[in-house]
Amino acid sequence: MARVSRETAAAHRTAIVRAAGRLFRARGLERVGVAEITREAGLTHGGFYGHFASKDALAAEALEAAFAESRARLDEGTIESWVKGYLSRTHRDHPDEGCPIPALAAEAAQTGGAIGQAFAEGVSRLTDLVAERLDGDDPADRRGRAAALLATLIGGLTLARSLAATDREASDALLRDLRRRALGLGRP
Repeated sequence: MARVSRETAAAHRTAIVRAAGRLFRARGLERVGVAEITREAGLTHGGFYGHFASKDALAAEALEAAFAESRARLDEGTIESWVKGYLSRTHRDHPDEGCPIPALAAEAAQTGGAIGQAFAEGVSRLTDLVAERLDGDDPADRRGRAAALLATLIGGLTLARSLAATDREASDALLRDLRRRALGLGRP
C-alpha cells in the first residue's frame, strides 16, 4: 500500500476532526460511530486508527476545534453581534455548526477523561474571552458577568432548540426576548 504524504495525512486528519465535530454537535458523542465519521470525511474506516488512538481521543480534539470556532466567531465582531448570532434561528437550527456547549454539555460531564477535560478547558477559555470583551475594571467581576452571560445564552439556546420542533413561534419569541436581555448581563 502506498504511503500518503505528510500534507495529505494532515488534510485527512483535519477532515476527520471537522466531520466528527459536526456529527457530534448534531447528534451527540455516543450516537456517532467511527465508520460514519470517516465516511463523512470522505475516507475509509481503516485509516482512522492511523490518526487517532480512540474515538475518545478524536472527540477531545474535535471539541477543541469546535471551541476554537466559537472563539473565532467572538473575535470576528463585537460582543453584541456575537450574542445576536448565538441566539439566532441559524444557530438554533444548525447545532452541527455552532457552539459545542449546548450540544454536548450533558454528555461531556458524564464522559469525563480527555473529553471532559477538553470540554472544561474550552468553557474556561471561552468564558475568559467573553470576560475580556466586557466593560469594567475588576477582572473577577467581568469573569462573573461573562459566566452569567454564557449561562443565559447556553440555557436559552438549549430551551429554544427543545421548543423548535413543536412550537417554532415560542422558540422564536424566546430567542428575540433573550437577545434583548442578554446584553444587560454583560454590563457592570
